[in-house]
Amino acid sequence: MHALLSFLAWAVLVGLACWLFGGVALRVGGALLAAVGLLNTAMTGSPSAALPAVIGVLAWLAGQGLFAVRHHYFRSPLARRVFLETLPRQFDPTRGWGIPNVPSGRR
Repeated sequence: MHALLSFLAWAVLVGLACWLFGGVALRVGGALLAAVGLLNTAMTGSPSAALPAVIGVLAWLAGQGLFAVRHHYFRSPLARRVFLETLPRQFDPTRGWGIPNVPSGRR
């Protein structure tokens, strides 16, 4: 019984940390990984070196999506354009909101 409660407590703690810090970690880590992957691809010329860049872009998009779910707006205009104009409607984290929440000074 104690092991189950300990596991549940750790699961809640990890889930809370992912909810609070996951967006920042994914956005920053994904951007860095994409930049390093692109640089590595440019220097080596190997197509397999592009895999970190692709993973970095996907991590950055996941971080932007998590931020949009938490704050009800997109952090960057590029993320807004990718989610609203490029990806299918099912990937839009702001889908179904009655009134979009856009902070002042942003379009």
